[in-house]
Amino acid sequence: MRGKDIIGLAETGSGKTGAFAIPILQGLLKKPHYNYSLILAPTRELALQIRQHFLDLGSKFGLKVLCLVGGQHVEDQYKSLKTEKHHIIVGTPGRIAYHIENSKELLLHRVRFFVLDEADRMLGGDFDSQLESILSKLSEKRKSFLFSATMTGNLEKVQAACLRMPVRLETAKKYTTVDNLDHAFVFLPDQRKDAYVVKLLVDLGGSTSCESRTVIFVSTARESLRLGEILKTMIGRDRVVILNGLMRQDKRGAALQKFKSGEATIMVATDLASRGLDIPEVQLVINYDIPSHPASWSEAAKAYIHRVGRTARAGRPGRAVSLVTPYSVTRLKIIESTLGSQIAQLAWVDPCDSDPNLLSKVEEAAAHAKAVSLRVHSGDIDGKNFFLLQAFHSMVFTDLTC
Repeated sequence: MRGKDIIGLAETGSGKTGAFAIPILQGLLKKPHYNYSLILAPTRELALQIRQHFLDLGSKFGLKVLCLVGGQHVEDQYKSLKTEKHHIIVGTPGRIAYHIENSKELLLHRVRFFVLDEADRMLGGDFDSQLESILSKLSEKRKSFLFSATMTGNLEKVQAACLRMPVRLETAKKYTTVDNLDHAFVFLPDQRKDAYVVKLLVDLGGSTSCESRTVIFVSTARESLRLGEILKTMIGRDRVVILNGLMRQDKRGAALQKFKSGEATIMVATDLASRGLDIPEVQLVINYDIPSHPASWSEAAKAYIHRVGRTARAGRPGRAVSLVTPYSVTRLKIIESTLGSQIAQLAWVDPCDSDPNLLSKVEEAAAHAKAVSLRVHSGDIDGKNFFLLQAFHSMVFTDLTC
């Protein structure tokens, strides 16, 4: 990279983490010292994954990596900062900014490589002030890397704030999917979505093979709880995990590990799982809800790209199916317009035609989900979010017909 600041733009699953990890490790081997690199990620899960990538690459020469994220005890992190020296620090902006404000142990002036991964997600709200606080503590002699799957106006603002005369490396158009992805949609009545998902999982292997994994994206945390409980009843409790931002960090980590290991083969998730997480061997992505974004339709298209990018990674083939109802068809058309291509349409076949008992099974599973959802998941949910979920609970579960 010849000592230049870098903007790296590439499709999801193309190895962006390695693109910054390898040159950082090369530089560290030549001139080792602690606090050599600071890497920021927008979510805890991505930060923990980046930490593991560095450990995998650098374990042979005693690399020390510290991860500073929310959901972990601040006191334990402070102790690690005070008593141990680390070559690499990975964290979320909020927790890094917290330690800058409340601890004298985080010495960022020593940082020689600064990385923003999934940089376009670290803008707006508290992120702006947190980034400003972090940047103010970094040496001007540092090299900065900025990585994302797409280039947006927001990303250009970040570039202006922290990069100097950067070299731009781009391997993809602004909005594109990889060639080895087979993605399509099915137009169906809203009341058929649950039954169709169950049938789709069976037909495409998402529930029958321990080697096959499926990610189902929903729009809200409460919807992930509802659909997740239905699928646990219909398919098997051990085969399905749920991932959303209301869950406690330890429960999120356990669910992700269970899915990565293949112990569970189906994950029902919010967009928390759509960016950065490297989950191998995902054969199928189901968009239970078409992505939407309050800011702009281009952001919705970007969310679609990142969701379907959980499959067809690193050259492997993959498939994505989106469920489109009369309420979401406009969203699909705008996403197609932004992508510049039409998404193939699958023929609609009522799943109840081939399984006359599916109606009663789904209704029974929905009733069971309503009865057990809070009882099962209240212990998994972060305390500050529990009462919010309770308030919404009566709104979540509606009668299902097929």
